[in-house]
Amino acid sequence: MIYINGIASFRDPESYKVSVDDRVQRIEIIGGVAIQDYGYIEKGDTISLTCLFSETNFNQILALWKARANVTFTDTAGEQRGNMRIFMKEYERDKNFPDYIMASFELWKII
Repeated sequence: MIYINGIASFRDPESYKVSVDDRVQRIEIIGGVAIQDYGYIEKGDTISLTCLFSETNFNQILALWKARANVTFTDTAGEQRGNMRIFMKEYERDKNFPDYIMASFELWKII
């Protein structure tokens, strides 16, 4: 289970992925390649999730997204990350359990 501002998902996420913000660029030049490295920016990491929520809890998450509220995210290991923003990607009702909604969204660190 994950929590967003204390709002629980129904179960562990279907998918949970962290995309790191590694700011390195490979530049092709005549006779070779140059590497431009600006380092790893931890605050630029993005967390992508697909989770099942009860309709009640999903509506609370949706309200946070619409309000552009800063949230606290607690992952399945209990690690908390604060000052994050939800970016809703898509959602759909579960075909077998219409009172539950599968949502795909990202969490970004707000500085």
